[in-house]
Amino acid sequence: MNVREKGLNACVAALLACLALAEALVAGEVRTGAFEAAFSERWPESSVRNVHERMQQRSRMRFPAGSDYRIGEETYAAYVPPDYNGEAAYGLLVWVSSGEKGDMPEGWSALMDKHKLIWIGAHRSGNEHNLTARRMPLALDAVFNMTKKYNIDPNRVYVSGDSGGGRVASILAMHYSEVFSGGIFVVGVEYWDPLPMSGRPGQFWRPMPKPQLAYLALARKRGRYVLLTGDHDTNRAQTHDYYEYGYRKKLRHVLYIQVPGMGHEMPPMEWYEKAIVFLDTAMTTTPAPQGN
Repeated sequence: MNVREKGLNACVAALLACLALAEALVAGEVRTGAFEAAFSERWPESSVRNVHERMQQRSRMRFPAGSDYRIGEETYAAYVPPDYNGEAAYGLLVWVSSGEKGDMPEGWSALMDKHKLIWIGAHRSGNEHNLTARRMPLALDAVFNMTKKYNIDPNRVYVSGDSGGGRVASILAMHYSEVFSGGIFVVGVEYWDPLPMSGRPGQFWRPMPKPQLAYLALARKRGRYVLLTGDHDTNRAQTHDYYEYGYRKKLRHVLYIQVPGMGHEMPPMEWYEKAIVFLDTAMTTTPAPQGN
């Protein structure tokens, strides 16, 4: 082989390497640490029409033009523990924020590292946005894309959120129990049947439609859920009643946590960790309830 041929082969090799790198970037780099994630593909079942059908809200099936977002225009806050290398399956924690940022609380990277959890939270998914057109679909798209990029344990795909985000997380957990194996609902949670207010006249308003029986049965069989509130949380009474007269009676693995002295806010990390430990261990440690 002469010098010219060697030079040509080197150029071809360099070109192929560049093409391979370009393909990897297009496919999506598997990153670790904290970063802004973007995706190019939606889960086919996450369209607003399909979400309404799942929730059996066919009477509300008229949507204005542009109801569905373009996934390429959306961004997520992501954190992947630095020890992740693809060999061991990690859990996925999908966060639904009450505000405009899906960021992980400061200092919680140590919690994700310890429990081998990947964080993903959509931006522009706060309380002011539409439930079925944005907040629920963005969370579902996060699961769809992260499970394609990372080695995710399907039995450790959890949904969580705070305040209004906790309410959305509870709706997702019940209506998509085949997607989410557990949930942590922080200072906000919904329920699907009318429940009386303990010690007060009337009933709680019920914005969550009743889940289809198949998904409710799956939630009862394998789901693990934590209702987390605080002594001074404005939603404490509702959260307690939903646990005592609703979730605890209908589902097998449910924990109520009331943080001493806490108001309507994010809990200290050590209390949130108690919720994670319950999700990871409940199926082997929680006895079945005595009845429905």
